[in-house]
Amino acid sequence: MIRFAGIQMLVVKDKIKNLQKASDLVHTAASAGAKLISLPECFNSPYGNEFFSEYAEKVPGGPTFEQLKKMATENKIYLVGGSIPEECDGKLYNTSIVFNPAGELIAKHRKVHLFDIDIPGKIKVFKNQRLFSW
Repeated sequence: MIRFAGIQMLVVKDKIKNLQKASDLVHTAASAGAKLISLPECFNSPYGNEFFSEYAEKVPGGPTFEQLKKMATENKIYLVGGSIPEECDGKLYNTSIVFNPAGELIAKHRKVHLFDIDIPGKIKVFKNQRLFSW
């Protein structure tokens, strides 16, 4: 049997702080024996149309990609990188990347089923205005 940890975290408007918090939480989970760890959706970015393009990165190669690779290697775990805004050929995707304990990218998935959120007075996100699916 493999021990799994699903991480939840408060995301702020500072990508570096989000990556550091994720790294700390991954290390804590790995120290407790987890060998498969998953971060939440949009863990490196606030969730909203106004943030996706600002926080988007190339995959592979962006700072989040490199940090996830490092986390997997240093903690000797399988790491599911929740999802991050990915920029590719001028389009934005909600992309999940998975690393093995050697830090190798073993999977990449672009979210296919996008949906809208409209909670009056709280949050309004229309993904089809900003994000693409396959």
